[in-house]
Amino acid sequence: MIELRKSEEKRDFLSIVLGIYVVLVGVGLPIVIRDRYFDILVAKYYYYCICTILMVILVLGYFATVRARQTVSYFKEFSFSDFFERFTVADYAVIIFLIVAILSTLTSDYLYESFWGNEGRFSGLFLLIWYVTSYFCVSRFWKFKNWYIDIMLIAGMLVCLFGITDYFQLDIFHFKAVMNPDQWLIFTSTIGNINTYTAYVGIVAAIATVLFATDKNNISMIWHYLCMVIAFFAIIMGVSDNAYLSLGALFGFLPLYLFGSKIGIRKYVIILATFFSVVQFINLINFYFKDMVIGIDSIFVLLANSGISLILTLFLWGLIIFWYLWDYVKKTPNRECGNLFRYIWLFLLLSASIVILYVIYDCNLQGNINKYGNIGNYLVFDDDWGTNRGYIWRNAIERFSKFSLWKKMVGFGPETFGILLMYQTKGNPYNLIFDSAHNEYLHFLLTVGIVGLFSYLVFIFACIKKCFDFKKINSYIIAIAFGLICYSIQAFVNLNLPIVTPIYWLLLAMGSSKFINN
Repeated sequence: MIELRKSEEKRDFLSIVLGIYVVLVGVGLPIVIRDRYFDILVAKYYYYCICTILMVILVLGYFATVRARQTVSYFKEFSFSDFFERFTVADYAVIIFLIVAILSTLTSDYLYESFWGNEGRFSGLFLLIWYVTSYFCVSRFWKFKNWYIDIMLIAGMLVCLFGITDYFQLDIFHFKAVMNPDQWLIFTSTIGNINTYTAYVGIVAAIATVLFATDKNNISMIWHYLCMVIAFFAIIMGVSDNAYLSLGALFGFLPLYLFGSKIGIRKYVIILATFFSVVQFINLINFYFKDMVIGIDSIFVLLANSGISLILTLFLWGLIIFWYLWDYVKKTPNRECGNLFRYIWLFLLLSASIVILYVIYDCNLQGNINKYGNIGNYLVFDDDWGTNRGYIWRNAIERFSKFSLWKKMVGFGPETFGILLMYQTKGNPYNLIFDSAHNEYLHFLLTVGIVGLFSYLVFIFACIKKCFDFKKINSYIIAIAFGLICYSIQAFVNLNLPIVTPIYWLLLAMGSSKFINN
């Protein structure tokens, strides 16, 4: 009984410490800022590192003082077999990832730069160590509570609302007053670059959407619906095409979770109707207030200006009204649908994927770009594709192909991408310096190699899979899973930065908590 009480005291103290840490990172990091956008990356990097280091010091200090006797006893009786027996697939994968990053750093031609990441965006070995350490601390000692996600949503709403005011060019905090006017449009809210901003809002939108779809309490449902609507406005008004990868992942995979019941299907229809309504509202704002707003080109124009979008919006709301009236009159109960509609949706997803792959083949290898109108411009992968991403990716793959076998396995060193491509892209037609692949996975392929990238992907998949083990227990865990999915998909065209990526690692840890059932 005494040992049980001591164990509970240990868990309670560590859970409090880790709870404070979760709030500091999940709530504080998105909104903390020092000198407007001039040092936003550095400020958030130091903020995250300081929070994490202090948390680790407190945890180690607790075991070295209050739990000193138990700690000494533990190491005296230490057994590797018992130690690793408690590890999950995600644990093994992330340890391998860190080991590879260490080996890559030690064998890099640029050891100092690999360790600190100072020639890139600070995602060197030093930061990777804290990512992995925080994952183990949060997943082992923090007790999951739903309200942590809700206060993270509150922070997300503040970021979104600030971003929306930037779309109206209000600059309410005068962040852009002393900036070069040419850069006004690419920085927003408290996140900075619009691509990073939409990566963060994509996580917020996914979490809010899943919680709305699964809420049974009316007050919670209204709160999460409001969050979802604001997030939809914010992610589109972020004016980054990266956003549509997050949204595509959300709308594409959500039915595989929701289509097990009639209510789930109806909620999905409401979500779609709401999103397309937001698109129509933004289109009206752009038309009537065109001198006040930034305006949006690209994919949004294809969505908003097609007659199908308006018709679809009206049809979806009409379907919802009819559905509710039918249920009210007929008093039909909610029914479980089994997996039938999930299989139908999966078939549609696979069919759509095959069609998209064929269109990409037809545009790139057959040259039939004109056949697909404006959308064809997004499917031709040349050097100019994705704001020069095609050029970066081509050069990155060419550089990787010249690596030795060892370098292909463990990479050139964390955050050395800019050094790798410096001479190869010197004098490029875009007159730019490329210090990132603008593709998180390609970036890892060059910097931590095939083994590092593979272990990283296994880690992500294992964490998401673990979240879905709780699909019948806690919908907040599923919300985390979809936040992770949306970030992981947009990462194909985005950067790994210590602005949003720490929140991603925090969610990986939260979804892997050992105390979810409690």
